[in-house]
Amino acid sequence: MRKYLSRHPEQGGPHYPEELDKLDDLVQRAVKALHIVNADERNEVAARIMSLYSMGNRSLEEILEVAIHLHRNGSAILTPKRNRAPA
Repeated sequence: MRKYLSRHPEQGGPHYPEELDKLDDLVQRAVKALHIVNADERNEVAARIMSLYSMGNRSLEEILEVAIHLHRNGSAILTPKRNRAPA
C-alpha cells in the first residue's frame, strides 16, 4: 500500500503507520490469493483496497473479500462518494 500511495498521493490522507501495516498486509494477502505477478494488477488491487477502506463501515476481512471478488470479476475500481448533498 505504501508503494501505491507514493504513486497516487491523491488517494492518501494522513495514515498512521499501523494503518499502513494493515493495508500492506491486505494487499499482500490479496496478491497471494489472486496469484498476481504483474505490477499493474497489484496496483489495481491496492486501489480497490484503499477505496473500500476509505468508504469505512467494513472490517479488514470484509475489505479483503470484496477486493478479491471485484478483481476476479473484473469490476471497476470503486470511488468513495464525498460531499454528497442530502437527498
